[in-house]
This record gives sequence, C-alpha cells and structure tokens, in this order.
Amino acid sequence: MLFKQGKDEYDELKFEIDALKERVSNIDEKQIAIRRTLCRELNLTEESLPFAGELLQVREEERGWEGVAERLLRSFGLSLLVPDENYAKIAAWVDLTNLRGRLVYFRVRKLSNTEAPPLHPDSLARKLHIKPDSPFYMWLEQEIARRFDLCCCQNQDQFRREIKAITKAGQIKALGERHEKDDRHSINDRRRYVLGWSNAEKIA
Repeated sequence: MLFKQGKDEYDELKFEIDALKERVSNIDEKQIAIRRTLCRELNLTEESLPFAGELLQVREEERGWEGVAERLLRSFGLSLLVPDENYAKIAAWVDLTNLRGRLVYFRVRKLSNTEAPPLHPDSLARKLHIKPDSPFYMWLEQEIARRFDLCCCQNQDQFRREIKAITKAGQIKALGERHEKDDRHSINDRRRYVLGWSNAEKIA
C-alpha cells in the first residue's frame, strides 16, 4: 500500500517535471492543456492568451514575501487573460466544451483610465513585478492594485491596526474584519508556485 502510494506520487511529480521542461511557465500542466486545446480549436496562439501568473513575479529584493504572494495570488495567477476582441468566440467555446477541469478567465477590455489606484506604502502589490513588455501591463497594474493592496505587516501590532493586511505566516485580514489563514499546504512549497516567466527554480 505504502509502496503504491509512493510510486503514484513519484509518477505524478515526474510527469509535472517533464512537462515543466517543455515550457518556461510555472502554471500547472492541467491548465496549460486546457489553453492548448482552446488555442488549437480556435486557431489562436498561446502567447496571445497568457495566464496572469505568467506575467507576474515577486521582485528579487522582496523574496522574503514570495511564499505569501504565491499563496494569495494563486487563484488569480491561474486565470487566463482574454483580449476583448477574442472574448465572444472564447466564451462560446468554453460554454460548448467539456473542459474536464476548471477554467477561470478575465475579459480584458481597453482601459479608459490608465492610472492605477494609490497603494499603501507597505502594500503587497508593490512587491510584485509585471512583465514589462506585456500588452496586459496596464490592466494588470490596476487589477493588482485593486485586489492585492494589503499591508505587509512585520508584527501583530501593525496587523491589528491595519484594515487590509497580511503577515509573513500567511494570515490575511480583509475588509469587514474577515480573517483567514490556509495552512493546507506549506507556504514555501515551490511545487504550488504559479508566478513568474521562468520555471527553473520550480524544476529544481
């Protein structure tokens, strides 16, 4: 029984590592496969439909907050970004297709206001780097500011004072006094990381 469980875990890891070596993305292979099929059937390029996580990474000087950022942004990072001009046919395809999995995507419209909202001085959003040459840069800048403007707290006194906050251990405080900490997976488990435009560290 234990041998079979160990072999199954080994096979799953080997499959994921082999798949990672064939691309530069950190996104899970199941999500990549859904995008691959979508692009093939609609004659689109995978580069035109990035996952948010492929365009974001934690700044080098802020690596102490990497695990926290990965945990908080995981769901957003696994979301597909769909340009407005492709929205109608992608929405129709998704509706008619059994994806055999879960897909979250954002319709990315052209922005009328290009100025990102002001951020807290210690905001988690400030610790993130958006891929500079991405056509989604301004949209991501605004979404990151809107969704992830949480104060990165160094101690509990600061955490209790702030309205929206996060600790290095991964405890989150949101509007309405909602608190959450999800320790189902280690905050430093790089196998679950989805951010970045290189997967060399994840493979290692």
